[in-house]
Amino acid sequence: MDQLFLGIADTNYCAFIVVGDSSGEILSTGVGGSINHRRWGIKQARRNLQTIIETVGGESGSRIAAACFTYIKGQLVTKQEMLPIVTGLMEGAAVQVADFATTAALGIHSPKERVFLMGDHLGLAILQSEGGQRHEVRCGEPLWNNTRRREADVMLQGVCSVCQEWEEDLRGNERCLLDVAQSLDSLIEEGDYWALGVACDIACNLVRLVGKLGNRFSRPDPVIGFYGPLLLGSETIRQRVQYLLEILFPGAEVMDTPLAPAKGAYLSSLLTRKKELKQEVLTTFYNSAHSVMQRGWLDFVADN
Repeated sequence: MDQLFLGIADTNYCAFIVVGDSSGEILSTGVGGSINHRRWGIKQARRNLQTIIETVGGESGSRIAAACFTYIKGQLVTKQEMLPIVTGLMEGAAVQVADFATTAALGIHSPKERVFLMGDHLGLAILQSEGGQRHEVRCGEPLWNNTRRREADVMLQGVCSVCQEWEEDLRGNERCLLDVAQSLDSLIEEGDYWALGVACDIACNLVRLVGKLGNRFSRPDPVIGFYGPLLLGSETIRQRVQYLLEILFPGAEVMDTPLAPAKGAYLSSLLTRKKELKQEVLTTFYNSAHSVMQRGWLDFVADN
């Protein structure tokens, strides 16, 4: 029976999973409960991980050769912290915790120069050059413009009424940000000009992040991958960002990359058993990742 390699990207709300073999072939993708013990506790994190393992590898984790975990920026979980969660669930498996920025850029399925654009509370853009250099820029304040901040406060408190400290929750809760994005679209459909202004503020700030990296592009046709609840959760924001990027960088290829961090974590899990990835492994990965995107990006749900 073939050994499995797992890439798991945790959003604090859920975990995206990519399962593959040692050749770089992605076998399946899915979503399960969050394994961030800082947010949910070790007991719940272990329960969620066990459900994921049973879903992808049978009742035992013996088929799993290696697993790589990555957490959204701001959650610097260490390998030592993972031991109480994985002990007894993946015996003999190599366990690694990888930097989010590294896995995010690595997981965009293109051998060309690539940019990972994340639309969350603050925003993040990462450039991975063909030579292997990585550059990143972040927004230092929320993506919506400060001139609209008071109105945004009122709207967001309404959307996230379940949160006692809504602004703190926005920083780490993808579900809440997704609600915000969808609420903006609903208001825009009703003709709300204020909501349209907020969406345009967010879109322009995301485009500015890519623009700051533009002078580092070594070729005119980078791949730009979209990620994050504000960017993928609002069709208005997404369309506006793509429209502006295509004007600024007409040769660029734009794609949605909701699984990029998990795909990058999967590749990183292969590196736990190898010093470097052979070109044929990367080629197989790029081809299978493209196939995953075409058929739809979730094969299973590991209920928690």
